[in-house]
Amino acid sequence: MLKILHLCDQNWVGTASTFVKYHNKLGNYSRMVTLAHCDNDFEEDICLHLPFVRGSRLDMALKRLMNIVHRRAPKSEDRGGMRTWRPRSRFEALLFAIRDSIWAPKIYSAIERYDLLNFDIYHLESGSGFFRDSRIIKKLKAMGKKIVCYYLGTDLRDRGVIPEIEQLSDLNITTEFDHLRLHPNLRFSFLPFEYHTYKVRQTENTRLRICHAPRNRLLKGTHYIIAACKRLQRKYDFELVLIEGRPHREALEIKMTCDIAIDQVGDKGGTGYGVNSLETLSMGIPTLTSFTLDFEEFLPDHPFIVVRPETLEANLEEVLKNKELRRRKGLEGRKFVEKYHDPEKVVLSIYSIYRELGWIDDEGNFVSSRS
Repeated sequence: MLKILHLCDQNWVGTASTFVKYHNKLGNYSRMVTLAHCDNDFEEDICLHLPFVRGSRLDMALKRLMNIVHRRAPKSEDRGGMRTWRPRSRFEALLFAIRDSIWAPKIYSAIERYDLLNFDIYHLESGSGFFRDSRIIKKLKAMGKKIVCYYLGTDLRDRGVIPEIEQLSDLNITTEFDHLRLHPNLRFSFLPFEYHTYKVRQTENTRLRICHAPRNRLLKGTHYIIAACKRLQRKYDFELVLIEGRPHREALEIKMTCDIAIDQVGDKGGTGYGVNSLETLSMGIPTLTSFTLDFEEFLPDHPFIVVRPETLEANLEEVLKNKELRRRKGLEGRKFVEKYHDPEKVVLSIYSIYRELGWIDDEGNFVSSRS
């Protein structure tokens, strides 16, 4: 039996909790530690409710202050083609040290209460540890534990790797295709997604509904979508539904009432699909998004209707006019998620990497090696 701990600042899109569920389903023991509760209301396990965590009001206010103080300083450095995080000043380094000292009592209490040093493998979502100075990860490494950095979202693009953790990591995994150009030693893995909990839409609205659910309008190209829809609404009767600032459950209920989805337009948001698209694909909703040419080559059997800012209006008009295209793309979407994102298949593929690296034996037991 393996003992696997997933650590993330917040369970933003439910990936960590899905991993934990399927580790346990496959006969292993897994827990998840989150530093703070996420407003998306995904499942929690061990939540530390720490202040100054990414996305909180205190964190956003502090970031605005730091951006003013460091308006001419780069946020990270490119070293050997890989972006690396460094404090931009002694002041910023001091702030992280103060934050770590504020966090320390709760973190050490949780470590003792939940025996958090007694796992075999530690998955660090976004390549972050308990503290910015990596003190706990250094201790785990010295104990012969295996460290996995699991990158999803924007951290590798914007922040870069945390150098101390990068040196300690035994395996680096990403769910984002563009990350493969940002780090010389990454393994690609599809996101685990519980598609079977979603019902496939069987009917359409008389007045078609198009949904778009941006967390960040700039990254998702929302302005392109609004403009294209306004022009098309002069010729076609449909509704654009913007899903923003809603609890996750409510957002899903709204998506389920829609006939077409647009995830992303432009290349500012990375790969072009994530959990947002996996939800609409699982519902059998035809989904438009932007891909780079190399990602299309990497994933040739994808079900997406690929758009660019300059083609969005024409592509969307074709979808609006063609009911058979909507039906076909909806069915293809569901099959695609079943093929690539089945959570049990994804977890087993991670185990195959463990086995390849000699971390587990043929029976699936952990093979310890102190370094």
